[in-house]
Amino acid sequence: MTDDDNMKTIVILTLLKHQDGVWITRLVQYLESIKSTEEYHHVIIEVRALETWLEEGVIVSSPSCDNIAAFVNRVSDAASPSLYKATLAILGIAQSRGIPIVNGPQSFALCGNKWCHHALFTQSHLQSPATLAFWNSNDGEVSIQCIQEKIKSMDLEDGCTLLAKPNAGGFGVGIMKLTLPIQSCIPVYEDCVTLLQKYELPRDNILYRVWFLQGKVQCAIERDVQDNSDQFTNACSGSCSIQQPPKAWKVPPDVKQDLEEKLLPKLPDAHCGSIEFFYSQDSKKLYFDLNLLSTLPLGVSNEDGVWDKDYDPWMEMAQSIRKMVYNTSQHH
Repeated sequence: MTDDDNMKTIVILTLLKHQDGVWITRLVQYLESIKSTEEYHHVIIEVRALETWLEEGVIVSSPSCDNIAAFVNRVSDAASPSLYKATLAILGIAQSRGIPIVNGPQSFALCGNKWCHHALFTQSHLQSPATLAFWNSNDGEVSIQCIQEKIKSMDLEDGCTLLAKPNAGGFGVGIMKLTLPIQSCIPVYEDCVTLLQKYELPRDNILYRVWFLQGKVQCAIERDVQDNSDQFTNACSGSCSIQQPPKAWKVPPDVKQDLEEKLLPKLPDAHCGSIEFFYSQDSKKLYFDLNLLSTLPLGVSNEDGVWDKDYDPWMEMAQSIRKMVYNTSQHH
C-alpha cells in the first residue's frame, strides 16, 4: 500500500461563487497550519465547488467514498433551491456511508428555511418577532384579504410596520417594509415563500450575534445598527453599522442557557454557526436568525478585554474539525 492509498481528504464543500470567500480561505489556512501534527499529516484539505463537482459526475451506485475523511459543509443556506436540494442529497449520501459531516443534513434542511428558525425558537421556548410564512408565486395572486385575516389573529394592528423577507437569504437582500393594512405588492422570492415579520427596533440600536461550536457557546459580538429609512437591512435583518467595528461581547448566563440547553440540543448535527438576537424596546429578548454558514468575527474591538489576548476563534474551529475527523478515523 502506497502513501497515496493512506491519504484522506477533508472536503470543504461550498458554492462556486463562494470558494474564494474569507469563510473558506481562512478556514483552509488554519486547517493546513495544523496538518503537521502526527495524527493529521495524512490528510488533504480540498475545497470543492458544488456545481463543478456535480458537472464532473458523481457515481452514486458505487460504495466508494474516494477516501473522503469528512465533509465540512460550507454551502450557503441561501443557495438556489436546486443547489440546496443537491447539497442535501450529497450530505445524505455521505451520512449513509458513515462519513463525518460538519453541519449535517438535518440542521442544513432546517436552517435553509427561515420559517423553520422561528418554529425552532418557539419549540425551544425562545421568543422571536411575530412572523407569518405563506406561499407567494407569480402563478397566482396572493389573497391580500386572507393574509390580513391571519395578521389580525396575530394581534397586529393597522399602522404596524412589517418586514417582507425571503425564506432564504442573507445580508438583508430582498427585504421590504410594508405597513398595515397591506395595499402594496408583496415581493415574490425564488422559492415562492414569503415571510411577513413584525418590525421591531432593537433597544439602544444593538444587535447580538453568538457563535456556537459543538453544542457550546463559542464567542459573541455586539454591533450598532442604523435605522435608515432608505435601507431595510437593519433590526430584524441584521445589518452591521459601517461606522464602528463590532465589539467582543460576554455572553450572559441566560443567553448561554437558551442556546446550550434549549435550542442546540434540537440540532445535534449543527456543529458550528451563529444565532442572532436583540432586546426590543420593551426589553424582550427576541431571536431572529440561525445561520450555519456564519463567518467568524473579523476586526473585532476587544478593548474591554472580553476575550483572552491570544484567543482565536478560527483556530478553535479548525482544532474542533481536526479532533472530529481524527476521533472518527480511529473508530474505522
